[in-house]
Amino acid sequence: MPTSPLRAVCLHGHFYQPPREDPWLGAIEPQASAAPDRDWNVRVTRECYAPVAAARVLDDQGRLQDVVDLYEWTSFNMGPTLLAWMQGAAPDLLASLRRADAVSLARTGRGSAWAQAYGHPILPLCNARDAATQVRWGRREFEHRFGRPPDGMWLPEMAVDQKSLAALAEAGITLTMLAPHQARRVRPIGGEAAAWRQVTPETLDTRRLYRCLLPEGRSIDIAFRDAGLSHDLSFGDALRDGARLASRLAAGVTGYDDALLTVAVDGETFGHHHRFGEMALAFAIRLLREDGDFLLCGPAAFRDRVPPTHEVEIAPETSWSCPHGIERWRHDCGCRTGGEPGWTQAWRSPLRQAIDWLRDELAVVYETRAHETLRDAWGARDRYVDCLLDPSRVPAFLATEAGRRLSPGETVQARRCLEMARHALLMQTSCGWFFDDLAGLEPVQIMRHAARAIELAGTLGRRLEDGFVSRIEPARSNRPEEGSGADVWRRRVRGEAATPSRVAATCALLAVLRQDTRLPGYEVTFSSEPAGGALAAEARVTDRATGAVATVAVNAGRAGDAEPWCDVGEQRFTLAHLFGVQRERLLAAVSLEASQGARDGRAEALARVRPLLDPLLAADVPLPPELALLLGWDEADTLATALEASSVSVASLVPRVVLLRARGVVFPTEWLAGRLVRVLEDRVGSLPGGVADALALLDLAAAAGAELPIHTAQVRVLQWRADASPAWRDDVTIVALCERLRLAPV
Repeated sequence: MPTSPLRAVCLHGHFYQPPREDPWLGAIEPQASAAPDRDWNVRVTRECYAPVAAARVLDDQGRLQDVVDLYEWTSFNMGPTLLAWMQGAAPDLLASLRRADAVSLARTGRGSAWAQAYGHPILPLCNARDAATQVRWGRREFEHRFGRPPDGMWLPEMAVDQKSLAALAEAGITLTMLAPHQARRVRPIGGEAAAWRQVTPETLDTRRLYRCLLPEGRSIDIAFRDAGLSHDLSFGDALRDGARLASRLAAGVTGYDDALLTVAVDGETFGHHHRFGEMALAFAIRLLREDGDFLLCGPAAFRDRVPPTHEVEIAPETSWSCPHGIERWRHDCGCRTGGEPGWTQAWRSPLRQAIDWLRDELAVVYETRAHETLRDAWGARDRYVDCLLDPSRVPAFLATEAGRRLSPGETVQARRCLEMARHALLMQTSCGWFFDDLAGLEPVQIMRHAARAIELAGTLGRRLEDGFVSRIEPARSNRPEEGSGADVWRRRVRGEAATPSRVAATCALLAVLRQDTRLPGYEVTFSSEPAGGALAAEARVTDRATGAVATVAVNAGRAGDAEPWCDVGEQRFTLAHLFGVQRERLLAAVSLEASQGARDGRAEALARVRPLLDPLLAADVPLPPELALLLGWDEADTLATALEASSVSVASLVPRVVLLRARGVVFPTEWLAGRLVRVLEDRVGSLPGGVADALALLDLAAAAGAELPIHTAQVRVLQWRADASPAWRDDVTIVALCERLRLAPV
């Protein structure tokens, strides 16, 4: 019997953030430019990564009708360094990615997740050995996160050449994705030389998969994205209307036999670059998945049904985001993201030359010193990714790689070599060249990885800093105050490094203040305890990444309530020298102390006037503004404490709030909303039992004038309702809650 043609739609999101961790601390420092969030990973997770896992579909009255996990229905890759951050910072989101991949595997026979070359380098600009390691680390990291080998791997910036494809094929990767302009010519598989046909972006048939033959009998299959629709999603208005988007996607395969429409964009398009973009995509996917004519799947699932019949020859050294090939990552080719008029990217060339020179010098240091302790130095580097995924593996790893028992000094040497090699890979991250100024976050970050690698090379007997600085010096920031590459290096890179003296001193300052002295990446112990506001001790500083130990003499003190200080040799340290994570923690402690003091003072002041205040509140007399605010904070504190302790009926609190608001009491609505919504989310998580409290909480918020961010509560109720019995779905209180939460009727 004839079979109907397969019309498949693949929407691929490349979700990625550059490595943002401080190279010494292994933790992300607060980033002011990400405000109102603490750092860019947190911000983009809030705006994009989390909403994509629960994208909202509204009806024509703006009520929540459905929630779509887009990761289940699209193809996606998540950057390895981003996934590593999620493990500690957003474990629930990481778990949802795994679930989405498993759901896709069950539905289509292939998971929705792809791997990515580890540190997001421009692979054609890497040497062959580094390219191979980046791919192997990316594959191993994927296996660790998703519990299966990857079918496909994302090439950073779609930058490609034969060496890059060979690295993928050698690692067992069978699929990748490119843009149409990266194909040079095509022919049927096994065709004669005369069968080759030159193609252009306009003439390449992107609705089929192609096989690219490689040396040594290897090959890799390639899906080519639809350039026009991908561009409109990223930069046009395709995400303004979900129904229109569904029509465009359907039209891309309608009328074709066995066709695959591949659309590939930065995942951050959905919600971060285009607010509510994930909602438009969810609406489109909901329409397509209900239409039996289309299969939403990844290229691997399509290939299982429709294997490639043609081969392709690629155009070397091309990318998806630079029309000049890969010049954006080594020259001032004119590509930019914005910046000011007159800005230049001439700094890219010196930065590339300095990084490439350092890469080659570090390779010599690594090969020489690692071979003294490890049997197969470069093979050990490939396998070192297992220690990044699970640091507890380090002792067993070293024992296996050395093939003998290492002395403590040899152990430190081996770990220094491997960490130096890791930072040598991360300093090649493509983002260092992508943006518009040398002093931006991303170029500074890769220079900091370079600085850490240079520091470790120094402990192994090779001084490289002068050579690097001489090569970076000709680079110039577009901001005159930032100066040359050497200026940026001295001030923004080396000046912020975690030296043993700075680590010991900052921890001593915190010890004098009786605050938490922990610091990511280091273990610091003192030979004595602070006494009388002073600390004179030996500090033992252990670098957790390498096991290296340094001993530093500290002399810290504080006169009364003045700012503390700490002397290490001739150098004096103050609170200005604290690392960002330490400032963040200290500021939180100071804020808590100040807030408690303000709370106690407010309670004491109100207690003195309470005998007069309560009778006056019953009268129809406007409150003075100062008193209205004071009472609002006091009452809000009382409400939050009672609710979080579940010590009173929620409904019983509403009348007093109504009365106080009528008398002019001004509640801190934003602060109160944050407390109320947490309780609301807890109550709707225990439906049907929590329905009365949930309704009362909505009444309480309205009485106080607080607008609650109810998205999470909406989703929880919607999901509960989908599984509830008809009797509960039709219960009058449940119906009322759904109406209050703006859920569409069943």
